[in-house]
Amino acid sequence: MKASDFMTTNVFTCTENQTVEEAATLMADKKIGVVPVVDSSGVLVGIITEGDFIGKNTSVPHAMATLRSLFGKSFRSTDIQDIYKEAKSKKLSEVMTKGPKTLTAEASLDDVVNFMSAEDLKRVPIVDDAKKVVGIITRSNIIKAFRDS
Repeated sequence: MKASDFMTTNVFTCTENQTVEEAATLMADKKIGVVPVVDSSGVLVGIITEGDFIGKNTSVPHAMATLRSLFGKSFRSTDIQDIYKEAKSKKLSEVMTKGPKTLTAEASLDDVVNFMSAEDLKRVPIVDDAKKVVGIITRSNIIKAFRDS
């Protein structure tokens, strides 16, 4: 079974010049947890996920500490609403994860599962030779592949 057999092909994308608010609206309206970010030519340049709205632990270089980061800003648990207000107008190019890991539609089910496991990914964009998004595989797609195998 190839990725093309079980990937989602109707992928909603945003451009890198769109705002975080536009991406959040798309994600909420379409009930999706990820939006690939493309340039003006449709080439994948980044990704924004539901995890970006929760924040990440960021290591401090040369220190034995981590800081919580939300849309590129360190935060405390009481700062979140202010950061959200400020982030709404930010361009996706400022906050997206750049150069996301990808696979092609020819990847086997084994390759997809092993890749997602090894890289600790919840989803992976599927791109063609020109790095344009042709699909996406989420954990739900893996469950469907299991059911159909």
